[in-house]
Amino acid sequence: LNIFGMTAKLLSREEILSLMKQENDSVKLIPKKKKSNTSELWDHFHQVFVNNQQQQYVSCNSCKVLLLFTSANGTNNMKTHSKSCSKPDQTISSGQKSVTEFYPSMNNIQIPQRIKSAVLRACSEFAAIDNRAFETMAGDGCKILLQEIFDAGRVLNRSSLDVDALIPHPTTISRQITRIYDGAKKQLVDNCERMDSFCIVVDQWTEKYTGLSYCGISVHHTDRDFRLFNFILGCYPYDAESHSAQHLRAFVDQKLNEYKLCLDNSKYVVTDNEAKMLSAFRENCTRIGCSDHYINRQLKHAFESQQIHVSKTVIENVNCDAIQGLFFTIKNIVSSVRRSHKQQILSKKLQSYSDTRFNGALYMLDVFRELFDELPAVLISSKLIDAYQEIDKQTLDDVCVFLHPFEEVIESLSENKKPCLHRVIPLKQYLLNKCDSFQGDQTSIIELKTFLGHRIKVAWIITNEHRLATILHPKFKKFESCADEKQAAIDVLKNEFDVHYDANLDSINSLSPSTTTSTSMMKLASASSSHASIKCASSVRKGILSQCFDQQPNGLISSTNRYQEVDDYLNRDFYFKEDEEQDGDIDVLDFWRKQQNSFPTLSLIARKIFAIPASNTTVERLFSSSKLSVGERRTNLGGEKLNQLMFLQKNLVLLKELRQVNKVPTKRSISDQVSMMSEHPSETIVKKAREDNTHSSDDEGGNIEWC
Repeated sequence: LNIFGMTAKLLSREEILSLMKQENDSVKLIPKKKKSNTSELWDHFHQVFVNNQQQQYVSCNSCKVLLLFTSANGTNNMKTHSKSCSKPDQTISSGQKSVTEFYPSMNNIQIPQRIKSAVLRACSEFAAIDNRAFETMAGDGCKILLQEIFDAGRVLNRSSLDVDALIPHPTTISRQITRIYDGAKKQLVDNCERMDSFCIVVDQWTEKYTGLSYCGISVHHTDRDFRLFNFILGCYPYDAESHSAQHLRAFVDQKLNEYKLCLDNSKYVVTDNEAKMLSAFRENCTRIGCSDHYINRQLKHAFESQQIHVSKTVIENVNCDAIQGLFFTIKNIVSSVRRSHKQQILSKKLQSYSDTRFNGALYMLDVFRELFDELPAVLISSKLIDAYQEIDKQTLDDVCVFLHPFEEVIESLSENKKPCLHRVIPLKQYLLNKCDSFQGDQTSIIELKTFLGHRIKVAWIITNEHRLATILHPKFKKFESCADEKQAAIDVLKNEFDVHYDANLDSINSLSPSTTTSTSMMKLASASSSHASIKCASSVRKGILSQCFDQQPNGLISSTNRYQEVDDYLNRDFYFKEDEEQDGDIDVLDFWRKQQNSFPTLSLIARKIFAIPASNTTVERLFSSSKLSVGERRTNLGGEKLNQLMFLQKNLVLLKELRQVNKVPTKRSISDQVSMMSEHPSETIVKKAREDNTHSSDDEGGNIEWC
């Protein structure tokens, strides 16, 4: 638009009138003289006159928008505007919120480069001025904050905003943390109350700045839809009378009681293998040792110990003198270089040895090996130079190559987002195979392999839970990599099957006499799920062609075999499509979710067993996060407030997702149907029979199944 020599792309009505007034104060809006054919249209518009001179604009009476009006286009703009213009009685008041202020548009727009550059600069200045880590902006919490601020800007886009009025005071934030924690904890208590089985992980930690001791507890559970959930119950300030096993157990029981959880012989506890933990969780629970702790402890002995006290009367010699000499030489060089000011000229920093870090020895040796050729430039004393020259580079390379499988195993067993207990037995055998000596190995490497092979075999304890998890994994059930454990695993599986089998019969026998017919049918279902509810299924009307098919074995002949379901699972071959994970493993929980109609009792066992983690890394990572929260500049942070922060950091996002998921009704699993038996036993059995008949596969009765 060109007005009195001034050019602009978009001008509001007020801006145009203001520009006109700069030339002459006499600005008027005069109604157009009506013509018969356009009289109705001109009822909604006025022409603009300046000093009684008509301008090429008209003003809408309803929305006050200025439209171009020339002889070329006539009233076309006015007609188009009239169709979309909101009348006064239809307009939304200034205080009325639109729907987009509550639900943002799903349309993605292209963000201009100048906006990106401005945000980048602001983020960089935030990291520099407030001394924050660069990764801060990538965190989920920061993204939530930025989204809320952006939404607030969309609502308040018509007025200027004072940022100080928007940002709350730190004390207000602290109080809000407590309120959010209380609400999230209540939600988790409700979830824990519905858990029929669970496993907890317990560990302790002492914070170095304040000297406070903390006890971390996490709970692991697989729901009836075979979804694995890990929740942090708390990083509690340890306020018991002492650190004895008795007081530790009482402290843990008290915290579990807050979530309406109680330990008994059917519940599991994963801890490290210290004597205090062994004693604290010896009774009224099933304790399982942390597999990573077993490995790390033997590595620590190999590099630092001369002797091992196996028991009060038995002492074993380590006999790894050459490797220990190499280890301590490298450890001293690393310590000296890190204290000097020369390390900055290295391509990366040397790493100190940490005995609490899983496989901390390899972490230090690997970095030293990578920087080996750069180190002479930073050695400032002749003593360090002599020590450096005594190091055999080939031995260092061999040690690092030998230790890499240990690092891979520790990382694999530290998984907490999916089941990994089934990996313990195969990976233990994998490490034992790596400890075999070969022709050409140096004497020092042979000594290290001999010691670690012996200690892993005798000190890494395998429990029945490990055997159950392995045999219930369809790709490990044949125990081809560790045949010595196969028969023991089968015996354990049958014993566990008996427990669940008898429990199902007891629950059925407790029903009223009117359910006798349903009870007899349920016994058949427990013996072999593929033959469940045969009478109910036969009553379903079949098609003409289906009545002409060859009869498939119905299994009633073998119904007297108590372990028919176990035998069917062990004898069936499962083939998996090309949707496996990168390491070749499968989603074992999803496998049992799909197989729960074929193997109902085994699926219940699998759902309970695969909730057990192979290590205590969930709590170890909790302590690592706590160390980042409590630093030299935050020593006044109270223990209870730290507990609230850690709880929200680990659980808040998952709890929000659960609230959304629970709003959507899901199909009931077979375990839900069994739990409803006491209310409607006959109806449930008939329903299950129909579902079994509907979902039966074409190869039913065979021993091959595609998953």
